[in-house]
Amino acid sequence: MNKAGRNALVTSLLVCCILFVCWTPVEILFFGNYLGYPVDFGDWPYHSSVVLVFTNSCVNPFIYAAKYRRFQEGVRLLMSKIRPAEVSAVI
Repeated sequence: MNKAGRNALVTSLLVCCILFVCWTPVEILFFGNYLGYPVDFGDWPYHSSVVLVFTNSCVNPFIYAAKYRRFQEGVRLLMSKIRPAEVSAVI
């Protein structure tokens, strides 16, 4: 396998593993609730699992940024198009 294929495989496995880690706690809580176990949806285990789910939706760009040079170059190009005056107006 060439370097690009290996890099794509490693990145895909990393994304899948992070998806599994982030979604498993909330799915276990939902499955337990389905089976009749009392789950308090206002307590910290549920809120922590929801935070993990939201984290999962934010982490993929950072994985790609760390793994792919072309992605890094695209982000740099995009940021170079934003002028400092536009950035300060947004903030």
